[in-house]
Amino acid sequence: MALRESTIALHELIEEAKSIYAHHRETKEAADFFNTVKPFADRVDEAADQWEREALAFLQEQPQKYVHTAQIVQAADNARRVGAHAHFFDTGKAKFIQSADSALYVLESLQKGMHA
Repeated sequence: MALRESTIALHELIEEAKSIYAHHRETKEAADFFNTVKPFADRVDEAADQWEREALAFLQEQPQKYVHTAQIVQAADNARRVGAHAHFFDTGKAKFIQSADSALYVLESLQKGMHA
């Protein structure tokens, strides 16, 4: 998968995680771990792993002024965390949103760099 596609895919998964989290905070509904939580977290982990590899390779070939290696690694970690915690309404809201938005910011910054 090309970096552009993996960036879009991870972005969509993080947005989906935010929606899932908002739903569970509102309803206080518990999610089934093996049928719902784990499959979603695995999808996010896989997407984050692929995006991280491709993004780091891209930065090696085309260094960016405003996106650095540490940001890529942190964004992938934040995406994984968000994927794992999306279904748990008792996860701290500020921490969850901050992790999600931080990852989205790096994804969007990298997308801008790809278009330049």
